[in-house]
Amino acid sequence: MKKINRFAAAALSFALATTFAGCDAPGAITFGNGTKNALTIDGYDVPAGIFINNEIVAYKQAMYNVMLSTGKLPSFDDMKKEKIEDMDAEDWIQKEATETCKLYVAIEREFDKLGEELSDDEKAEIKSYIKTNADNDFLKDNGISEDSVMKTQTNIYKQEHLFDHYFGIDGERGCSEDDLKEYFKDNTARVKYIEIKTTDAEGNALSDDVKRELNTKIDKWIRDINAEKTNDKKLAKVDEVKKEYEEYAATLSTTADGEEGTTATTTTTTTTTTTTASSSGDSSDTSTTTTSNPYENEVTVTKITTTEADSSNSTTDTEAEQETDEQKAEKAFNEKVFGDMPLYKAEKYDYDKDTIYILIKGDIAERMTDDDIWTKDKIDSVLRERYAKDFSDWIEGIANSYSVEKNNSAYKRYAPFKLDIKDVSLYG
Repeated sequence: MKKINRFAAAALSFALATTFAGCDAPGAITFGNGTKNALTIDGYDVPAGIFINNEIVAYKQAMYNVMLSTGKLPSFDDMKKEKIEDMDAEDWIQKEATETCKLYVAIEREFDKLGEELSDDEKAEIKSYIKTNADNDFLKDNGISEDSVMKTQTNIYKQEHLFDHYFGIDGERGCSEDDLKEYFKDNTARVKYIEIKTTDAEGNALSDDVKRELNTKIDKWIRDINAEKTNDKKLAKVDEVKKEYEEYAATLSTTADGEEGTTATTTTTTTTTTTTASSSGDSSDTSTTTTSNPYENEVTVTKITTTEADSSNSTTDTEAEQETDEQKAEKAFNEKVFGDMPLYKAEKYDYDKDTIYILIKGDIAERMTDDDIWTKDKIDSVLRERYAKDFSDWIEGIANSYSVEKNNSAYKRYAPFKLDIKDVSLYG
């Protein structure tokens, strides 16, 4: 299953629940007749268990927001006193849980309109998930029933059906496969590279003499790559040069007394094929062919099209500065790859103060076959990359048109800080 993260979030606490199974709990939450449903949305009664689950997810998001603003991970007691977006943490968490419930109902309503059903395989996957979590104390202690788990998991699969129906290939709001290929080619680059460090294994800068020698070698390696007559030979030459660099790096002294340095290593992927032919006698002829992975040391890079979140408030000022530098380096590299960089011409690129790349950009279209990059899973992934926001805007527009009737008794009874979430971890 491919998930659109924004809506799959409602299932996060189920997936994370096993982390907390067996924790000491104040006693399982039970539902009274007046609090069995937490709210009614567009005439749809939302079970309290679904609302509670969404509160737990919202609590984790609240923890993350506070960490970004304060630079430290808040405790359970800290969270009780926090304000998020000028709201008390409890009110913010319940507001977010309510919004997620609205999305849940929108997906249910829109799926019903399709007149589709989940496949037998999907139903089996849901049953298997339920069975896996059947004895989970964290769910039980927080009043999240098996039925609520079942409904939320089913809702996620329905969401996928909705996306594929409206935003899939040739869908009403989607595009043709040819259009999707063009989108992928515009936003994906094929790059082969060699990472060369200008520091030793302990992070100390190489001497000026060694740097000059290294740069001379880099210039020669680039000339050697570009001197190859075909594109395939240029790519293969990159692998040869990488081994040459590693052998050279291993000879460099990393300490004042000349101890041998540590060098990076790579794993070569090989495919071995054995063919056996029968003969008229009792023996057979066996031949073995070993082929190197033609795409070794090659990566695909996705074009950065949105501004990344500001990390200036994360953890400490020092870490924030380092992260900002890393983001700047990544952005500059991305602009280089998607700028005027020609195909199949090796270049030297200063990535940061300690790293030099030998880069060569290949033609992504050459690998867009169904036995290489352009598989069904890749098509589904690219569709979700392209249309995730459109899907979000569409389903949220529907959800925001609904009327909401809160069960105030349920909201009070299942307030987030009355739940058994003291040991919930942001990273767990």
